[in-house]
Amino acid sequence: MTDLSPIYSNIKPAYTYARFSSAEQAKGYSLERQLSTARTYIESKGWQFAGQMTDEGRSAFHGSNRDEGAALYEFEAKARAGHFKNGCILVVENIDRLSRQGPKAAAQLIWALNENGVDVATYHDDQLYRADASDMLEIFGLIIKASVAHDESEKKSKRAKASWDKKYDDIAAGSKKAITQNVPAWLVVTPEKDIIEDKSRVAVVREIFNSYVEGIGLHTIMKRLNERGEPAFSGKATSKGWSKSAINHVLSNRSVLGEFATQQGKHIPIVYYPQIISLDLFNRAEAMRATKSKTGGSSKYQGNNLFAGIARCEHCEGPMGFVRDGGVSRYITKSGEQKTYKSKGHAYLICDAARRGFGCDNKTHTPYHVIESATLRQLLWATVEDDPDASNPKADALQSKLDVALHEIDLKHRQINNIIDSMAEAPSKAMASRVTTLEAEIEALQSECAGLQKEIAVETAAPSTSDDLEELRVLAELLSSEDEDVRRAARLKTNAALKRVLDHMTIDRNGKFVIMSMDVGVWEFDRAGNYLNGQGL
Repeated sequence: MTDLSPIYSNIKPAYTYARFSSAEQAKGYSLERQLSTARTYIESKGWQFAGQMTDEGRSAFHGSNRDEGAALYEFEAKARAGHFKNGCILVVENIDRLSRQGPKAAAQLIWALNENGVDVATYHDDQLYRADASDMLEIFGLIIKASVAHDESEKKSKRAKASWDKKYDDIAAGSKKAITQNVPAWLVVTPEKDIIEDKSRVAVVREIFNSYVEGIGLHTIMKRLNERGEPAFSGKATSKGWSKSAINHVLSNRSVLGEFATQQGKHIPIVYYPQIISLDLFNRAEAMRATKSKTGGSSKYQGNNLFAGIARCEHCEGPMGFVRDGGVSRYITKSGEQKTYKSKGHAYLICDAARRGFGCDNKTHTPYHVIESATLRQLLWATVEDDPDASNPKADALQSKLDVALHEIDLKHRQINNIIDSMAEAPSKAMASRVTTLEAEIEALQSECAGLQKEIAVETAAPSTSDDLEELRVLAELLSSEDEDVRRAARLKTNAALKRVLDHMTIDRNGKFVIMSMDVGVWEFDRAGNYLNGQGL
């Protein structure tokens, strides 16, 4: 191998590169050790230190340290762009810090760097792979080292996978013992590795779910938790409290049902964690989340606007925005006295696209109180007789899709069995390829089935139309309560109920608005809220 000391008559800049891929290496100060040793090595050679690069938590076995965003990726890009055409040195601990993807990948990386003026030095074995090297021994040495590094990484990967597979198999077999300290924030692991509830945090999770299904929005829940100083679930001392995304994460986390998911996101169909939320409550929250996703406009108006996420423009089909004019004005009397006048203001619904000047000319300001009064008046007298034997059309449609997908899966399994039987007599690469294709199609269909099953659960968990109408009658008396908290809660609950009852609300250029419910009826009103026509169903 090449002696490094006398190579550079003109000193070239030297860059250090350090990398680690696991949390265990981080605890062992892997980066600090690599960087410190590399600096000492550069000084011993009399080279000029030019900078350092680090990739934390990136695997060279999987090549993620060469993906876009990684420090090594940026260095390679600079090299290809001719940044180091006058020459430089990249100093690393071993070749495997750059690549553990096998000899071919490692050799290609080193050669590519060399071709762009970058020499690679490894301080662990005091070797240099030069841009002007012609010694084949260097190349063979590089290939052998890369091969050893790849084999070692592959063995570690297989051992780690086997270890995790064993843990997952134990869970599937009914084990309730913790396989890691990393459990949901409302649970704790005892010294005996039992997973138990943290009573105070479980109470917070249940409060979040119960508040949400009652129609309380994420913003209000967040504000309540932060105002009383409830610790967030981040577990970090630097946590800035609860956020809407943190609350949404709790609401969508199936661990509250006791379900367990592997590191790859695969669910094991067994209750592993203590179940702290009923399936019915979880599905009701999912149904609420489905309606909330339709909400448009600023969240600060959602308590005021009962039709957030419901009202649409008749012409562009975009959302109608909630606008309130008026406010505080100040004036000076003839005597010179300054006075303040606070007007109640007026609220309107207007096409959001037209308001922003984005492709719609429906600039009509339809008085909000007119729409609210007419809609509630029409719905509150409506009655619906629920037939306990009647089917749910939406759930039935989803079930039909699920049945078709399950049938397709069964057919493809039969095709695979037939092909395997044929291959026993006459093996064929084409047949093997067809099996691989069918297996991929089955996997896609199984994923589709899981999604459809979730949608069916959400749909069947929603209250009946008659229940929603009865709730609207109860809430109507609270919509104008003098207690701000009671009033806001009632309006949020009303908005949630209206999203389930109403299938359609549109407003045209003349301020005429139409409301329709597939289960209740359809009615049309003018801009003043006068009934024009319609019928109950």
